[in-house]
Amino acid sequence: MSDGPVRITGPLLAVLDAFLAAPDHELHGWAIMKTTKRSGPTIYKMLERLAESRWVTSRWGESTEPGKPRRRYYRLTPHGVQSARTLIAARQPAAAPPGRLAQTYGRWAT
Repeated sequence: MSDGPVRITGPLLAVLDAFLAAPDHELHGWAIMKTTKRSGPTIYKMLERLAESRWVTSRWGESTEPGKPRRRYYRLTPHGVQSARTLIAARQPAAAPPGRLAQTYGRWAT
């Protein structure tokens, strides 16, 4: 188990910021894509890296509508929450609350 993602990138910071702004720090992939304005392959690669680092866990939700696939929900682990807050705080402007960066600055300068 590593202590975190090896590469800190703009998309990674945007994904972590979206998680920190979410209730219970849990989101499904589509919500992350919508919030961060990033493509599916980018988001799912980030989620894979975060899972390998044990910053996120996932679960399958129940299908709410006939004919629609189930959603996979991702949640920051307690270690992931603490580490994401530390990482975001070190890189964000002092006045921006969690969630603000992913929505406002969809693209981070790294």
